[in-house]
Amino acid sequence: MTNSEFQLHTRRVDELIQRVSALTDSEARTSALELVQAIMDLHGSTVSRLLELLEDAGETGRNLLARLASDPMVCGLLVLHGIHPVPLEQRIERAVQKLAPQLRKSGTRVEVLGIMDGVVRLDLEKEAHELRYSPEKIQATIEQAILEAAPEVVEIVIVGLSSSFVPIETIQPAIQKGKTYEESAA
Repeated sequence: MTNSEFQLHTRRVDELIQRVSALTDSEARTSALELVQAIMDLHGSTVSRLLELLEDAGETGRNLLARLASDPMVCGLLVLHGIHPVPLEQRIERAVQKLAPQLRKSGTRVEVLGIMDGVVRLDLEKEAHELRYSPEKIQATIEQAILEAAPEVVEIVIVGLSSSFVPIETIQPAIQKGKTYEESAA
């Protein structure tokens, strides 16, 4: 299953839960939601046990667990059940470190400023006079990497990311001792 197929399945599950939640028959609605919760609890317990077994399997098991935890689809499942073995902050730092060489090629550097309540604040610094990629492409690249590593993130704020475009209305004529540039040049 590809990541996009996984996303389609999760959207479908969400749609079905919304439909069940909207049922007018309260007994049917309650029973259906309890069934979904029971299945989620069963799956969560089972996946949690799998993680324990991998951790207990020595270095090979821990290496496999690290690979599984960094896979975008498995990561999402682990986050869904609240059992991801790597803390959120560490996953975000790793994603940023992994991006560093690619961002250097684009003439930028990014640093994590902080993470609070699902909001990640990053500082982007230009290392080159001109960016090789558009701010939109840089933003999309950063967001994709972080959301693959930490799908529970609700917002990504990138300080220092702006285009070099200056709106014409912000440009003011130069003023020299009370005169505009045009008046002083005459």
